[in-house]
Amino acid sequence: MQAKLPDIIAERIREYIIDEPIKVGEKLPTEKALSDKFSVSRSTIREAMKILEAGNIVEIRHGLGSFVALNTGLSKDPLGLSFTDQTRLLPELMEVRLIMEPSIARIAALRRTEKDIELMSKLIAEMEEANANSKDYHTKDYQFHIAIGQCTRNDVLKRVYPVIFEAIEHGYKHTSNLEGSFSRAIYFHKQILEAIKDRNGDLASEFTARHIKSTLLDIEKKLKGE
Repeated sequence: MQAKLPDIIAERIREYIIDEPIKVGEKLPTEKALSDKFSVSRSTIREAMKILEAGNIVEIRHGLGSFVALNTGLSKDPLGLSFTDQTRLLPELMEVRLIMEPSIARIAALRRTEKDIELMSKLIAEMEEANANSKDYHTKDYQFHIAIGQCTRNDVLKRVYPVIFEAIEHGYKHTSNLEGSFSRAIYFHKQILEAIKDRNGDLASEFTARHIKSTLLDIEKKLKGE
């Protein structure tokens, strides 16, 4: 079956983004500019952009233009976790998190920059100011974990972030109202940051593992109704 023109142009735009390169978050040329570049109608460009948006390659912001998506190529549920046995999902996610995150923190401690430290310090301060159950706290917590991952300077690592995010999100549902969970999380975040700041990979890994195990204990308490 012959590919349709919008599909062909979508692939050419994808290759163009990679070859230029146009970086994550940067704006693409205008619809007219792309139309001229690929010698197709503007309606074909629009259809191609819709295809790229569906694949999370670009983000279309109405009135502003098209931008390279922040988590390029990643859908909301790239691993199909919503189709797994939900009663087993949380402990299995936490198990994966325990395997991955200590190693990520270890590498982060070796590769971090002063700018990374400033960002993570700022995020912890904002978490302390936020209400433990607020959306703002959850957002800053996500961003803190993203920042640790970015310290590794490993682009492939971005592809596994959804697993960590899913684990954190499920954890919130079970620990957000549990007494002491907020203060424990802040404590461990600070210890992880200090270890990364000191370029102590072993300690960063250890505190990350302890943080996750502490969260697991909180989850078990909540599930038991304690």
